[in-house]
Amino acid sequence: MEIKRPPYLGFGLRLRKEYLEPVLRLHPDVDWFEIISENYLGEQDESLRLLLQVRESYPIVMHGISLAIGSPWPLDPVYLAQLKRLIEQLQPIWVSDHLCWSGADDLQGRMLPLPYSQDSLEHIVPRIQEVQKYLGRQLLLENVPMEWGDRSPEIPEAEFLHAVAEQSDSLILLDIANLHASSVNQGFDPLKYLWKLPQQRVQQIHLSGAVILCGAEQRESAYNNDPVWSLYTSTLQRFGRTSTMIERRDTIATLDEMADEVRKALCHVNQVFSGAG
Repeated sequence: MEIKRPPYLGFGLRLRKEYLEPVLRLHPDVDWFEIISENYLGEQDESLRLLLQVRESYPIVMHGISLAIGSPWPLDPVYLAQLKRLIEQLQPIWVSDHLCWSGADDLQGRMLPLPYSQDSLEHIVPRIQEVQKYLGRQLLLENVPMEWGDRSPEIPEAEFLHAVAEQSDSLILLDIANLHASSVNQGFDPLKYLWKLPQQRVQQIHLSGAVILCGAEQRESAYNNDPVWSLYTSTLQRFGRTSTMIERRDTIATLDEMADEVRKALCHVNQVFSGAG
């Protein structure tokens, strides 16, 4: 099967609503932005108007938190219709959500992993295909963290993600912090996990929680061994340059602070691929 992949975008940021006006005014040196789809569904307000203006200057991708692709109940037709309308208005480069059974909410909900089993695989693949056909788009699906108390799965997580992507012809959004958390809680080697994923289907990376350093500050800092940052470096070495969205989950930084994170990450990636990283 020939794999259809969107283009490499570089480094992006989560476009919070409070960033919309500063982005239009300051035109920060950022390659692209990711929005939370649910923030704009069914809305025709000022925020959507500003977002459409941002779209004229920057590529936009949409990241959902409510698809609930692995749930046992039917897909929500109202939600899908709203999502399709926003896609038609915004024309994002791609659309993503979480590989979980109850959706996800990055403010207060939990991202609950599926039972990685043959039954789950047979349940979820046709649902992904149905959504992709309706939207006219491939989906990117994000790995969610497994907790310490979660049972060992019937199918190892990386192998399950591989099978889901190949059988449904979808793509993978790899969250580095989630992978690190799962590897600690479940006791598996995250590097072996990376090698079990299909190389041509990892389209985007979420990078949060890493201490981003570059150049002299990187060489001089004790944070060189930051596990999330180290795992991100290994991910780049495995998959090559991969569109990366940098976010913070604990604080809401200023746009200038986040643009500086982009600059540092780009510096590091250039070092990795020049042989100096």
